[in-house]
Amino acid sequence: MPVRCTAKTLTWRRANGGAGSQIMQTAKLSALCLSRHLFRKPSMLTLTCGNLEAVLAPEFGGCIARFAIHHENGTQELLRPLPQGISRPSPLDMACYPLVPFSGRITNGRFKFGGREVRLPPDEICVPHAIHGRGWKVPWRVADAYADRASLSFSHEGDDPAWPWPWSFEARQHIWLRDDALVVTMHLTNHSSDTMPGGLGLHPFFPGRSTAEFRAKLPEVWESGVDGVPIGIAANPEKWRFDEFRSMRDIDVDNCFSGSDGHFDVQWPDRPYRLRVEAGGAPHTIVFAPPSEDFFCAEPVSHAPDAVNRPEPFWRTGLDHMPPRTTKGLKCSFFVEKR
Repeated sequence: MPVRCTAKTLTWRRANGGAGSQIMQTAKLSALCLSRHLFRKPSMLTLTCGNLEAVLAPEFGGCIARFAIHHENGTQELLRPLPQGISRPSPLDMACYPLVPFSGRITNGRFKFGGREVRLPPDEICVPHAIHGRGWKVPWRVADAYADRASLSFSHEGDDPAWPWPWSFEARQHIWLRDDALVVTMHLTNHSSDTMPGGLGLHPFFPGRSTAEFRAKLPEVWESGVDGVPIGIAANPEKWRFDEFRSMRDIDVDNCFSGSDGHFDVQWPDRPYRLRVEAGGAPHTIVFAPPSEDFFCAEPVSHAPDAVNRPEPFWRTGLDHMPPRTTKGLKCSFFVEKR
C-alpha cells in the first residue's frame, strides 16, 4: 500500500453564504497530494491520501460521490461513482449516503413513541412508507476540511414543518481517508427535552455486481412482505448465506440481516483490489441487490427496518431510546487490500 501523506499548511478563502462576508479556513494539504485540487467543483470536496481518493458532496445529502484507488495500471472504483455530467445529483446516484435518524422503512410513515403520534411524509421511492430518515435529503455543513479528512453536520429542529420529526437533533459525520482505508464515523445527538428513538447507518453502493463476490456472517434474516416491511425474524436460509465468498450476479435480495459481527468483504476476481468492511455500532446489515442493476448494497445499520413499530425487544430490533443530550455513534471502515 502507498506511504502515508505528509502535510503542510495552506490557507484559503471561501465565501460565507450570500452576505458577501468571507471566512478564513485553514487546511493541511498533503505534499503528496498538492497536484490534486481540494475542490473538484464548488459543491464537491475531494480528499486524497497516497493512491486513494474520495469525493464528498456535502450539499447533496452529505454523500460520498466517489471512492477510488489509483494504481500503476489505472484506476479502480471501489464504490459505484456518481456518473459524470449530473449537475443536480440525487443521493440515489451517489457512492454512499448517510442514514439518520433512522434507517429502512417506517410503515406508512407512522408510529407512536413517548406519548406522541408521529406522521412522516411518504418517500417517493417506497410510497406510502417513509425511508432512511432525513440526512440523505438535506445539505450538510462543512465544519472543517483538510486534505485527507472532513467533518460534516446538519441540525433538525423539532418544529420544522418540512419534516415533522418532533425531536430536535444534530447529526455529524467525520470522514477520514487513510493510506489504506476510508473511515466514516457518525454521531447522532438528541437536543430535545424528551427521549427520542434514534438510529444510524450507511448506504454504500458496490459496483460491478456481475463479477462481484460477497462474504459475510449473517445468521438471521428479517423476512419482508411485498412492500419491503419486515414481518418477522427467522434463521437465514441457504439462498442468502454468504459464509464464504459468493457471486452476487444472480442474487435477488432486499432484506435486513441480524446477528452480524459488522464485518464483510467484497472482491472482484477481474480487479486488483478488494474491500474489507468493519462496522462498529452496526449489528444489522441490509443487503440489496436489484436484478436489473450492476451494483449491490450492503448497508451497516444500527437497527432493523420499522423498528419503531415492531413488537420485538430492543436486543432484537436494535432501536435506541435516546434520553435528552445523549449521543449514539457508528463507525465504518472500508479497508483496501491487494488481492
